[in-house]
Amino acid sequence: MVASNTFTFVPDVRAFVTSDALVARVAGDIRTSQQLFDLLYRVLTLPGYFGFNWNALFDCLRDFHWINERMVLIVHDDVPALALSEMKIYLEVLRDAVTDWKPGEAHALQVVFDEKDRARIENALAGA
Repeated sequence: MVASNTFTFVPDVRAFVTSDALVARVAGDIRTSQQLFDLLYRVLTLPGYFGFNWNALFDCLRDFHWINERMVLIVHDDVPALALSEMKIYLEVLRDAVTDWKPGEAHALQVVFDEKDRARIENALAGA
């Protein structure tokens, strides 16, 4: 599955706003998975038992029991500058979490990137 079918790409991600959703913005100079986990822990108000690893991130992205809003958005103002192998894992975790939510469940997850980053995202997912 390509990113185009899973992620939302918008012309100007910094202008992307929505109502009635928890919006978690990924921004800043993120170069390591630890920095990314720390940021996501804060912006998604992840529970204290979050394990700061990829499996824990996926588990939390599939269980938003602590969030009141039905829709949860992860908006990438900046794409993390992770090593390609780490970026691929991150995008796979996001992709799998988005596609695992089914209609009618208590929550839904949407991941948003800027249109200018589409090729970079798709190449990273492909491992290129």
